[in-house]
Amino acid sequence: MQHSSENSGPLEGIRVVELSMYVQGPVAGLTLASLGADVIKIEQVGKADYMRGFRSAFGVDFDDRGREWMYASLNRNKRALALDVGSDAGRVVFERLIERADVFVSNLREGGLALLGADPDTLLALNPRLVYCRGAGFGLRGPMADDPCQDTVGMAYAGFMDSTAPTEVPNYPPGSMSDILTGSNMASAIMAGLLKRGRTGRGCLVGTSQTQALLWIQLQALGVAVNMGTRMERFAHDGTTNPLFTVYETSDGWVAIAAIQPPHWPVIARAVGRSDLLEDERFGNLKAVTANRDEFRPIFGAHLRTNTTAHWWRLLREAGAWVAPVNRLGDLATDENILANEYLVTFDDGFVGPPAPFEVDGFRGVRGLAAAYGEHSDEILVELGFSEDEIVQLRIDEAIW
Repeated sequence: MQHSSENSGPLEGIRVVELSMYVQGPVAGLTLASLGADVIKIEQVGKADYMRGFRSAFGVDFDDRGREWMYASLNRNKRALALDVGSDAGRVVFERLIERADVFVSNLREGGLALLGADPDTLLALNPRLVYCRGAGFGLRGPMADDPCQDTVGMAYAGFMDSTAPTEVPNYPPGSMSDILTGSNMASAIMAGLLKRGRTGRGCLVGTSQTQALLWIQLQALGVAVNMGTRMERFAHDGTTNPLFTVYETSDGWVAIAAIQPPHWPVIARAVGRSDLLEDERFGNLKAVTANRDEFRPIFGAHLRTNTTAHWWRLLREAGAWVAPVNRLGDLATDENILANEYLVTFDDGFVGPPAPFEVDGFRGVRGLAAAYGEHSDEILVELGFSEDEIVQLRIDEAIW
């Protein structure tokens, strides 16, 4: 395991067994591993994780390098164990892993976990101090608890495709956002479970689902819909009720401005060199600007198109306005602020990505790589007390790879 500094990760010493697939479960393990936990990812014998061979997503075809990135983006910093959990010989290894683990994490469905003998009752009986986490799709209980679910249908069911859509036509943001959010929330649930175990001495069952995670992120929009019987307005850059709570085109891009309090508008007007608008009764204050938005937009918009995003950002930022350039994703890897905070780093494999979702006492994330299929099988078995002859026999039995 490679660390970003000599400081220990906040989860160092925590042992995690991950039995997961696709994105949601691996992100939970990734989050814990990025904070220093020892995450052992189990893959099937003779069948590597599906994401190792992922060929395309959201209109992008992946070559060999692209497939390496896809897997690494979800599984760096973990140790790889190829194990047949369902075989008699493999079961011995799995049970020994669980007995020595602090956490078990999975996004497999309840029925599949039961078939593997990896259900909560079985594993907590093996290790009463185990924090058992499961990520689900539509819910952890209820009529849809065991229905198949992935990012697309999860976003549809939870209303996210509606709340992010600029029109009545549903919108699907790319990048497995629902799975990544849910996996991150799973990791948070695990850390809460570890804290509870620290108080009680007993393990516990924790988890979340795509539906729960997406309802949480829509806390305000959902609240307006279900409590007030209406909805927050859909975003259109030239159609917001408040014309100073939107984005404006510049000569070379876009700039975002957020003015929601009366003192904000005079600061903005003076910063961009249009204090004359404050003398116009139609635009003298924020309330007037909002009331006369159809007249305001073309005047203000034409002015901002006369110069660059960087120019307006500098002036508005110096004035203390809530403002930012509308960055393209490709811009972020060279952004001075992002690099200063180490929100994106270059790993030893040459890939660029975020090393951790947050920092703890200055620790900014483990900087390790993704393991090859079965790379740590022998190492882990030795740690579990298996002899060299026993390891050879497990391999002959095809229980490990």
